[in-house]
Amino acid sequence: MRTSRKYTLGFIGLGHMGLAIARGAVLKEYLERWKICVYDPSPEVRKKCRTDGFTVLKSEKEVAEESHLTLLAVTPQDCDAVLEKLKGARIECLVSIVTGVSIKHLQEVLDNVPVIRVMPNTPLQINQGSTAMCRSENCRADEYDFVFQLFNAMGITRTVPEDKINVTVSVHGSIPAYVYYFTQCILDDVVARGLDERTARALLVQTIIGAGELMAQDINRPLQDFIDEVCSKGGTTIEAIDAFKEGNLRGLVKTANDRCIDRAEELGE
Repeated sequence: MRTSRKYTLGFIGLGHMGLAIARGAVLKEYLERWKICVYDPSPEVRKKCRTDGFTVLKSEKEVAEESHLTLLAVTPQDCDAVLEKLKGARIECLVSIVTGVSIKHLQEVLDNVPVIRVMPNTPLQINQGSTAMCRSENCRADEYDFVFQLFNAMGITRTVPEDKINVTVSVHGSIPAYVYYFTQCILDDVVARGLDERTARALLVQTIIGAGELMAQDINRPLQDFIDEVCSKGGTTIEAIDAFKEGNLRGLVKTANDRCIDRAEELGE
């Protein structure tokens, strides 16, 4: 990917996700620190970025004009205000991780700028992330590949049609919170039954990690096979699974996903 800009990647907004991406790019030796510039309105965040060795610029517009790829990592609520500040900037390619905000909207405000839309999740902070991506028709293939490989270095990346990218919120974007909440429910129950919380949490967390690793080792194996492997006929686990079915856990998950996806679409309006 050739560029005449001073920096390869510029960040507008350095929350947990933005900072994780910037740090991950360096730790994975995908980019050197001097190729990254940033801007965030928070003095505390700017100080943290200087400590990390990133170049801190004075405004959103300066980041866009000094970088080949401009990564927009602000909240959906702040997005339009930031886009107004970027009007008229010479943006080569905009990479957006803003939930719900469409390529069409970004291009309408920023004069048909090439756009790569990215939906990562928080495990990216430990290089175990999963990321969904799509691009505008005028985005160059080499730019898309560069961004794809950047996120792939911090986990796995998949290309999806843009009209399905909000659906991925309920496949990976929001799923860490689902896992944490389900874990909390189990933990609260067993602690109430008298098990030491520290012991219970250690066993529970390792079990979740181990189950995930087993699924990852054979990605094509039907999930029902994994369930059947644990559920002996007439045993204990099948009773728990039956209770989930009787309580319509599948329906509850669908309702949760409906609300999650609907909110993503509302944020983009």
